[in-house]
Amino acid sequence: MSQHNIELHRRGAEAANAREVPVDLLAPGFRMENRVTAVTDNAYRGAEGWREWMSDLFDVFAEGARYEVEEIIAAGDDFVVAMLCVAGRGARSGLPITFRWAGVTWFRGNKAVRAVGYPTREQALEAVGLHE
Repeated sequence: MSQHNIELHRRGAEAANAREVPVDLLAPGFRMENRVTAVTDNAYRGAEGWREWMSDLFDVFAEGARYEVEEIIAAGDDFVVAMLCVAGRGARSGLPITFRWAGVTWFRGNKAVRAVGYPTREQALEAVGLHE
């Protein structure tokens, strides 16, 4: 099951890069949140929330910014823990900008039910009961 969740996670990343909402991957009641000091500190719900998250995240970048899964840290029957990154040039300054954070996405029935961004990989692992 964990390999399947990694594939679902990859599809979500592809949707973010295409600036699309992966409606088929989001469970009813899907919630995305970022802990303070992660990339944003808002909570987002459902497909509209995904759209708002992309806007909040990518608005500081010029066109061409990339969302990347840098590393899959752990995967279980209902979660994927990954190091994530958005890199590009600032929309105003044109200078290189890179945001990095750790994220956990929980799955149920082939759908993402919750995603949380953490400032550190240790916090993300702790969220699923793991330690380095």
